[in-house]
Amino acid sequence: MEPQEFKRQQDELGKIISNGTAYFSAWRGLMVEDEDSAHALNDYRNFFLPARDALLKMTLMQFAKVFDRHPKTVSLSNLARAAKKNRETLLPHATDNDLRDIEQKVDAAGELLKRLKRYRDQRLAHHDAVLAGDMRLRYGEVRKLIEETKSIYNLLSHGHEQARTMFEWLARDAQEDSSGVVRVMREERHRTTRRTKKIYPATR
Repeated sequence: MEPQEFKRQQDELGKIISNGTAYFSAWRGLMVEDEDSAHALNDYRNFFLPARDALLKMTLMQFAKVFDRHPKTVSLSNLARAAKKNRETLLPHATDNDLRDIEQKVDAAGELLKRLKRYRDQRLAHHDAVLAGDMRLRYGEVRKLIEETKSIYNLLSHGHEQARTMFEWLARDAQEDSSGVVRVMREERHRTTRRTKKIYPATR
């Protein structure tokens, strides 16, 4: 792979990771725990329930793409493999420790990536009639995978051109905006409740 192609695919991959990070953060912002917010969203559950489900599924789809091993895909796995074969040209600013760190992080996520691929293949890209293999995806595991993915991407990006992407800003903004929507819905519910009490005061 030539450096120009590596850079092109790296930029495309950054967009995939950014989108997945935004989806996950927006989903987290809508996963309310307090009863007041839950009631507010439940007033419009036919919108918020599908929206939360779609955000989570799109998160999983994006990060399944990130680790796709098909040779024609833009993926972290393929870029890491290309960089290992041609480190001097593709990762001139990387150290031996950087390459070992990348390999160890990918290897450590191996079992989760298998489950993620099964879920993508059997429930997202297709809806198989018969399920095969473990597809459990725990919140903590997915969150850790996202953090490790951003770390691996920045190791490659820094090794290639001494650049890093601040995914944290995107995650913060997406979650804050989603939480803002929840706050607006909660405040609207309070206003509606107050108006109702004024029109129909409690009988003493």
